Amino acid sequence: MASLLKDIQSIYSSLSDKERNIADYILTNPEEASQSHIQELADKAGVSTSTITRFAKRISCRNFVELKIRLAGGMETAREEEDIEQKLFSSYREMLGNVQQLTEPKPFNDVLELINEAKRIFIYGIGSSGLAAQELNYRMSRMGFISEAIIDPHLMIIRSTLLQEGDLILAFSRSGQTTDLLQSVKKAKEKGAKLVSFTAYGESPLTKLSNAVLWTLHPFRNNFISTGLDISTLYLIDRISLHFLSESKRKKLYLETIEAIKVRGKE
Repeated sequence: MASLLKDIQSIYSSLSDKERNIADYILTNPEEASQSHIQELADKAGVSTSTITRFAKRISCRNFVELKIRLAGGMETAREEEDIEQKLFSSYREMLGNVQQLTEPKPFNDVLELINEAKRIFIYGIGSSGLAAQELNYRMSRMGFISEAIIDPHLMIIRSTLLQEGDLILAFSRSGQTTDLLQSVKKAKEKGAKLVSFTAYGESPLTKLSNAVLWTLHPFRNNFISTGLDISTLYLIDRISLHFLSESKRKKLYLETIEAIKVRGKE
């Protein structure tokens, strides 16, 4: 199931409005969709059965039957009634499994290489994505990277105008369509900067501009409503951080910052 949901997520931005209705329903209700007849799914998504068939082919299924088989293939047994805490724990566990399948080795290694080669790193994010930008910048700064988090749209376009070759932007945007952010990264690309995007939508304006992409979970996955920094984004931040902390030089710098903070607290 996870691979099919990933396929849907990766082409989401290129879908028509009616196809997005189907995608939204499947991503939100994968178990119900796997048990529905084609007419039932069409009714629930508000589309025709022919649109369902076309959608199946868009995600590399020969027909609706194959879509159902792939969807049901990874389905867990139905959960019993759970309280809020149990649901949250189950959602986290399922999301972590899905995140691991989204992050393939080569794209991740490409991002690590871009970070290592960058002279300066600017981390962009607006709204809740700004939380991710600040968190990653906090960690990278403590490991000795020359980095800055930019979460204000006006400052973002100013910074982008002044970027140059050798600079790198790490951009957090779940939709990949945030106007202010897109305006800024386009300007930065014109100046020769490189771009890594952290996003949940494939074939978006942001991914088309990117040198590398790391995927976060589609917001409708797992029926989970994120109230801020979602766990898939935090997972990627942790993975990047732990990779660089495995280097003795970076770890030494990080530990020095911990000691400096301890000393400051005693003064």
